[in-house]
Amino acid sequence: MASTAGRKHTSSGKDNGKNVESPSESEWDLSEPDCELETDEEDDDDEEENVEKRWCTGLACQLGYGGTILVLFETPTGFALFMYDGVKLLRPDALEHVWAEFVNEDMAKKVAFLKCVKTFEDKVGAINPVTGLSKELALMIKDHIKTDQTLAVGNEDYKEIIQKSLGISCLCGPAVDELMWGLRFQMQSLLPKENSERPEDLFPLCEGMKILLNRHSFKVKPDMMVTKRIIDVTSVVYECDYCVNKHRDSLRMAGEYLKDISGIDTQDWDLMKLAVALKMICCPEEKIAATRWLFSRQQLKRLKDDAPKYKNKIFKMPCLVVYNAIYSAREIRTDAARILVRLFKKARKESEAEQECEATGDHESCPDGKNTYPGINPDGKNTYPGINPAMIDEITEYGTMLSAQRKEKQVPSTLAPIGTLQGYTQISRHPLHRTENPGILSIDIHPLKDIVATGGMDTNVVLFDLPSGQVLCTLTGHSKKITTLKFVNRNELFVTGSADMTVRVWQGSEDGNYRCIHILKDHTAEVEAVTVHATQKFFVTASKDNSWCFYDISTGSCLTKVGEASVQEGYTSASFHPDGCILGTGNTDAIVKLWDVKTQSDFAQIEGHDGPVTAMSFSENGYFLATASVDCVKLWDLRKLRSFRTYSPDDSGTPISAVEFDYSGSYLAIGGSDVRVYQVADVKVEWNLIKELMVPSGTGNVTSVKFGADAKYIAAGSMDRSLRIFGP
Repeated sequence: MASTAGRKHTSSGKDNGKNVESPSESEWDLSEPDCELETDEEDDDDEEENVEKRWCTGLACQLGYGGTILVLFETPTGFALFMYDGVKLLRPDALEHVWAEFVNEDMAKKVAFLKCVKTFEDKVGAINPVTGLSKELALMIKDHIKTDQTLAVGNEDYKEIIQKSLGISCLCGPAVDELMWGLRFQMQSLLPKENSERPEDLFPLCEGMKILLNRHSFKVKPDMMVTKRIIDVTSVVYECDYCVNKHRDSLRMAGEYLKDISGIDTQDWDLMKLAVALKMICCPEEKIAATRWLFSRQQLKRLKDDAPKYKNKIFKMPCLVVYNAIYSAREIRTDAARILVRLFKKARKESEAEQECEATGDHESCPDGKNTYPGINPDGKNTYPGINPAMIDEITEYGTMLSAQRKEKQVPSTLAPIGTLQGYTQISRHPLHRTENPGILSIDIHPLKDIVATGGMDTNVVLFDLPSGQVLCTLTGHSKKITTLKFVNRNELFVTGSADMTVRVWQGSEDGNYRCIHILKDHTAEVEAVTVHATQKFFVTASKDNSWCFYDISTGSCLTKVGEASVQEGYTSASFHPDGCILGTGNTDAIVKLWDVKTQSDFAQIEGHDGPVTAMSFSENGYFLATASVDCVKLWDLRKLRSFRTYSPDDSGTPISAVEFDYSGSYLAIGGSDVRVYQVADVKVEWNLIKELMVPSGTGNVTSVKFGADAKYIAAGSMDRSLRIFGP
């Protein structure tokens, strides 16, 4: 960004010619945010790398085993051992950074590697000052620790006992406490078999969060319990603060030129102000908002008049890239700060209400959401905690983000073109499930792999690997037919619903097998549909008992159940809108309802079918809804809540059972006696039939159809127990 002798200047960013205006000073002047920026200042990078290498090498030697430590983590039922880069714990700023590695579960799995977990019948006796270290725990540690490796432990008593008993160097202290906080926070994902003892969605504040929040003038109580949502949003503020430091030195160095050339002392300026000044120098003709509040008239005049003097000293491209990055991050952090204000306000109100309830003994008037699992009313019916405010905020904000992204989203260049789809034929057929009770009722495709899951009449689920043409595994456990199933794009989770009135949540492992981790029994009739929310954190089930249930995927707990038991008007289909704020349901009375997920109330009811609505699918742009019934497929314009097109089956004896938009929203597939693929167009334009994929007569109707990634193939399940793959 600034020129010095012998230094190269390049930038990975590019100037798009847009005028990015500076934000005005406001109540949220939260120092200097930033987004990741790669600028290649080679000599400085090499020097920093060497210093970092020397620093890390010294700390690594101090810890032994290359700096990789073993961590003894106490679980509710025993102990676990993790591998971790211990050098991070010895750095001067460890308290500020260690916690942030564990906010995201995927990142947590990359920094903490599980080596061993063990249940202890007498956990208290495993290690304590009176009895010392048990043989069982000692053997567990010795089996996994390496020569000269350091063991991190949770307190001084553990450190003293283990060092005395095993002669192993132990590490504990504030930085280790942050590590232990992170492991507890992600215990559900790192150790899924362990059940946390904490109440519902509440966690203690770690020291790193306290430092960050206090820096930004959030007054929090040291013993305050916060929701996961608060932790997630706080991590956004952290990321903005962390990334900006990558530009601090280069901006300060450029600030020296302002002092030398224009006589302006920038020592007390924040980085945003400095970045704005540099942009004014690089683009003196552009009008930048808020400069009158940032600079004096004399400073503004000097910056504009002296702009030519900075030629060959300060380079335009890197300056603009840094300016845009800091400006963007400042906006992100400001939004995050506003959200935090609202979340903390709610948390304080709930805490005060709970304290008042405890003081008066009036527990019935306490706020909703204090119990993760349903209770029992006096009439014997289950009660549910409801979707808590933090989840509502997350659903709302995620929906807003997706809606904004969708407006700029382009059809991917990798999408199979119309000409290719016109040449699709059946390229393979795979008879799955049992022959004595044949039939595939539902299929889904893994979001990241070419694995197709099929649910059968035979009560089983089959996971089929397309590249190898082999069955990966068969999941058993349901006692009646599998009516619906969905992959979750998170933690290899998978959800199935059955006519046995239960829902099962499965989790995959590295060997390709799946195990059932939750059996949900909140319905009193057949479960007809499962749909996963866009956040991949929640899912909804719909049943013929005329109710739908909203679940937290991570805990398997039902947060709310909507509807009254009435088999005559039961639900037969359900699907989330792409933004996740709307739920669509279809029932046996041919009625389609649209629900506001945040309030769980229906805001629209559309009619037009003559029979049960057996399937539905929203288009990716969020404008269209396709619904299928025995009589026809109807296309609805959600902006006007009216039907604009109807497709009826050629064979009146074969009902339409499947309808599906591809992920890009470019194609629509309809399954009945065959599979028909249409080109998605506007309301006033005809949706052309691209291809009719024939299924041999007498084999049973197509019950489910899905597009593969980029519509490179189409999978269809039918009542002859066949999984058919259509492609070029």
